[in-house]
Amino acid sequence: MKKPELLGQDEAALAAWLAAQGEPRYRARQVLDWLRKGVLNPAAMTNLPKALRARLAEQFVCDPLVLEARECAADGVRKYRFRLASGARIETVLIPERERSTVCVSSQAGCVYACPFCHTGTLGFRGNLTAAEILAQIAAVQRDLARDPLPAPWRNEITHIVFMGMGEPLANLAHVLAAIRWLTAPWGLGISKRRITVSTVGLVPQLARLGDVGVNLAISLHAARDELRNELVPVNRSYPLARLRAALNAYPLAPKRHITLEYVLLAGINDRKADMEALVRFVRKGRERVNLIPFNPWPGASYAPTPLARAHEIAAWLVAQGVRATVRRPRGQDILAACGQLAAKEAA
Repeated sequence: MKKPELLGQDEAALAAWLAAQGEPRYRARQVLDWLRKGVLNPAAMTNLPKALRARLAEQFVCDPLVLEARECAADGVRKYRFRLASGARIETVLIPERERSTVCVSSQAGCVYACPFCHTGTLGFRGNLTAAEILAQIAAVQRDLARDPLPAPWRNEITHIVFMGMGEPLANLAHVLAAIRWLTAPWGLGISKRRITVSTVGLVPQLARLGDVGVNLAISLHAARDELRNELVPVNRSYPLARLRAALNAYPLAPKRHITLEYVLLAGINDRKADMEALVRFVRKGRERVNLIPFNPWPGASYAPTPLARAHEIAAWLVAQGVRATVRRPRGQDILAACGQLAAKEAA
């Protein structure tokens, strides 16, 4: 029988297991305190009895990831490559800023949706991550920051989580929702839902379930004409723009919240005047904003980025049309950690 995973257990379930071991209820809070700090090895939970630490290690999968590599970019970004028990590999990225530090987590190994401009899409699908495997990425970054803090001016505390790493989160919705529950619960990390963003290519049937959760939504749009989006985001053939538009119209939004439409700019492909005019027609200006992302090159890619100056011109033109638009600053390009570059390749 497969052992349960320790990370992601809620307080009630953990307390019930501990009671069955003859342990007092407060031990659950002690274990959860360690997990919140990113400490997953029971041997390091020093305020627990030695016998209990041994039983935790014996009866639970405590740390489902093996760190294989860590790379540090010139701009402070850190990228981590992990091996899963299945042998598949994933990557996780820490993006530090002065006022916040964001962890970009993977929800799948590889991806089945094969967007041609995305490095992950070239891998094929290698499996869904469990909630514990998702959460363990954050725990590993916590341990890394405790061991090797970022230099000033970067913030060392993890403040935001984005499901924008490898894979399609809504294709692994049960485990993603379980991870979000632990991230936001008072007995978990206690992160505000306003600080968690889930990015999706637009799996329409699953959007309603995500809307019930209350986290931020980002849509990998990349084209606002069906014929072009069919090529760039192949799932559009199943859920074309009209169906996506209807789903976004119905998506519940709290006051002062918005949906982000992510748009990777590919030179000569989706950055022309007609493309931007179609984008303006698609956007609901009161509910959505556009995040323009100049393409981040990766080995073997057949696309080129729209020049940064042109990207800012496009943003200014969109703003003049009443669309809230920004240009994402590339981070971690020198270690292939930027948007669309993750592929968990082993070093040669």
